[in-house]
Amino acid sequence: MCCKFGFRDMNNGRTAFRFLIWSVILAIGWLVPGDGLASARKNLCADGRTNTMPVQWDQVSRKIIAHLDKDRLERGEVLCEIKKIDPQTVAAQSVGLIKADPAECFKLVRKYNLYVQLMPNTVENRVIRSFTLEGDYAGAEAVDFWTRVSVLGFDTRYLLRIAHLSEPQSRRFRSFWTLVDNPTQVAGGCGSEKTPCENDLALNLGSHQFEPYSGNPNYTLHTYTVNLAGKNWLQQAAFQLGGSKTMQEVTQRIRKALLPKEKEEGQRLLSGPVGRLILE
Repeated sequence: MCCKFGFRDMNNGRTAFRFLIWSVILAIGWLVPGDGLASARKNLCADGRTNTMPVQWDQVSRKIIAHLDKDRLERGEVLCEIKKIDPQTVAAQSVGLIKADPAECFKLVRKYNLYVQLMPNTVENRVIRSFTLEGDYAGAEAVDFWTRVSVLGFDTRYLLRIAHLSEPQSRRFRSFWTLVDNPTQVAGGCGSEKTPCENDLALNLGSHQFEPYSGNPNYTLHTYTVNLAGKNWLQQAAFQLGGSKTMQEVTQRIRKALLPKEKEEGQRLLSGPVGRLILE
């Protein structure tokens, strides 16, 4: 990301607001040291020439929210907590309820071609390839997935390897991801303008988990976890400023996408004989 401001169009409200926000970030930027991509983080990246996953589920899905407030959850709130792990790394987790089956939620988040509509801040995306994992999690379905997001007008691009784990008997469904190192060895161009595949983050580990909610089996408990490290302090500051809202919005977007199915089911029931009796 880079900082570009045109003073000629400062009369535009959005431009002025963006200028204000980044002026604040620039003013505090000296507090966040940047030392580039640590070698330890490179070891967590997938090799685009292989079909293996270099990280384990437990590494990317550690509990951050120690206590789940059931009253708040059942009121519809999405709980969220963000922790600063070190000067470059932030860990965040959100938990919320979705009135849908876990399998339906999982099916939705795997529709990667819909992420521009489904996921917050997503500008464009592309599934580079789909394949079956080897080694750990052998047989699990996986994708290498490139995306570009825009926050406050500044783009961040990255290529992820996402593994999918399904447990239909327990109704537990999970996906987890890490960056693919040196994305150009997987695909030369990813963006709509044939821009090179690049990672603008030093670390992106994350996971979705969908499981039945113990308080009501008609609801799914969604746990969304990310661990991020930017390559510069602008990215780090931006995430800390807007990260909580974005984390919560992911669950809210899934709820909204599945809501029409609830409405259709309700209309179908009301149009039937039992529904007519109720209406009468």
